[in-house]
Amino acid sequence: MTYKDHPDDLKLVNWISARALEILDAAGAEQKWAHPVSEFAVHLLGTCRMGNDPETSVINPDHRAHDVKNLFLCDGSSLVSSGRGKPTMTIQALAYRAADRISALAKRGDIAA
Repeated sequence: MTYKDHPDDLKLVNWISARALEILDAAGAEQKWAHPVSEFAVHLLGTCRMGNDPETSVINPDHRAHDVKNLFLCDGSSLVSSGRGKPTMTIQALAYRAADRISALAKRGDIAA
């Protein structure tokens, strides 16, 4: 999978940045700045929801795919949204949790060879 910003997205970010500066001017801000707009990185989330019901989710709480026995997803795809801020630390925590769960499943013999 690759990601590339659409030119319209970049135009929109420039427009929003300009409006934000106008608001700061109107509010009497003494200092303001704007970062130059260029290609930006994103955290693609929510494509493989976690849950107990295979009808409404892709993976179970052990991070295991409902329909592919030995497939475990340990990334941001199980997050419905990032809530606030960058999701990197949450993704790392879920990956550590998944490793513990996978290890426990393997010790019980619940991972097919």
